[in-house]
Order: sequence, then structure tokens, then C-alpha cells
Amino acid sequence: MRKALPIALACLSCVALGQEKRSPMRDKNYGQQYAAYILKSTYYERGYLAAIVDIRPSGKGDIYVVNPGPVFHFKEIKVVGLPANLVLQVINDAPKTGEVYSMARLDDWLIQETNRLASRHHPEACTSRTTNKS
Repeated sequence: MRKALPIALACLSCVALGQEKRSPMRDKNYGQQYAAYILKSTYYERGYLAAIVDIRPSGKGDIYVVNPGPVFHFKEIKVVGLPANLVLQVINDAPKTGEVYSMARLDDWLIQETNRLASRHHPEACTSRTTNKS
């Protein structure tokens, strides 16, 4: 058993050395897809949830064509699982009907209200769920 161990380690190191190490950052397609993803994410954050990014190669570089689609807005925010008096407090700073949809806005509101209610010793706030319809 002792003699087999060094041989097995040597074989594993040969396999590892023989593999080509290829960084995805050097792959041109990865760079293009990443740039398209960043563009799409930027549009999503501004309410364009149906944004499509097309990549068109050209002689001097790539051209990114963005079709933003319609802007999405908050229709209604419902808070469930809390007593009625807490729902009124929580919903006060919620995104309003007609406001442009933003996941960051929604996340900020949820974190703010969860922290506020938890600091006032309302443990039910930490386990409540919110739903949003856009």
C-alpha cells in the first residue's frame, strides 16, 4: 500500500499538468456575454424587465443593440402575515402604485422595514412574506 501512494500522486499531477488552463476572461465570447449581461441588468434596474441585448460584430469592435421594451411599474404591494397595525406601519414606505419597478428599491424597503420592526421587538416581522404584483 505504501508503494502505490507515490505512484498515484504522480499520475494525478501528470493529469493536472496536462490539462489546459483556460481563463473564461480571455474568451472573447465570455467578454461579449458579460457586457451584454451588464447592459441588461442596468436596464432591468430601471424598470425595463423585457430588455433584450443583441451583439453585432463590426470591423472596429462589437456593437451592442438594446431593445428596452416597455417600462414596468409597481401595481400593488401586499404585506401578509403581520397584524393589521404593523401592516399599516410597514406599507407606509413601500413602493407606490405607478412607481417604476426596481428590485433595489424593493430590497431596500424590505431590509429597512425588517430592521425597523426587529428593533422594536416585533419578531413576526422577520418571518413575514411580501408579495408584489407588477
